[in-house]
Amino acid sequence: MTIVFIALSAFAGAQTTLDTAVNFTVKDTEGVTHRLDEYLSQGKMVLVDFFTITCGPCITYAPEINAAYEDYGCNHGDIVFLGINWGANNQQMIDFGETYGAYYPKVSGLEGNGNHVVADYQVISYPTLILIEPDGLISEQYIWPPSRQHIDSVLATRGIAQMPCNTGMGESRKNLANSLIASVYPNPATGFFTIQTSSNFDGELLMINMMGQTVHQQAIAAVASKAVVISVTGLPAGYYRVILKRNGMIVGSDSMVICGNN
Repeated sequence: MTIVFIALSAFAGAQTTLDTAVNFTVKDTEGVTHRLDEYLSQGKMVLVDFFTITCGPCITYAPEINAAYEDYGCNHGDIVFLGINWGANNQQMIDFGETYGAYYPKVSGLEGNGNHVVADYQVISYPTLILIEPDGLISEQYIWPPSRQHIDSVLATRGIAQMPCNTGMGESRKNLANSLIASVYPNPATGFFTIQTSSNFDGELLMINMMGQTVHQQAIAAVASKAVVISVTGLPAGYYRVILKRNGMIVGSDSMVICGNN
């Protein structure tokens, strides 16, 4: 069986023309001020996620970036994660985070000074993730894809150690690796797949494609078997995210590759 992945050639190449960071001061949606020069002077690396709230890949990868943020100590370790938005206000940022599972610090374009930073960095597409070294050099101009696995691999080559995330965040904000979804099988799938949950689930299941579009949506009632079979007949071959939501909040997330149906 041949697994067909979505082509990503359109995203090749650096998405900022800079190789040296421009200092900035921004305020996130929690009212916390972030100064790049202060982080760098402390010997920290800074991973910046430039994004908008309407771009499909930004939506798709938000929980992946959040998972990496939690892998590396929720900004209490050797690296700081910071989302910088273009074009939205604080409330839109909060709504984006709650809806798509992005709880790392986020700066709005309109109220947090994000628009100015985006302009300074000459960002040409979204999402663009860059990695700034303590000496101010931009060692990664475009981390693509911005999946948890890829971000982990990039940071591992820099010797950044993973550490527990101790933020006091609620159950719905915990690392998505410890989410309600226990397993998805078969993966890859043709015709159908089964989602196994760690406890009975009563809510909504969505499948999101790489452009952030919902291609399948259904209500799920609590079942004793903790397993639900989902039909994928007719879906194009590609890479999809499976999301479980309850009361509008993401409580589980996983990824899978769907093969073409025969």
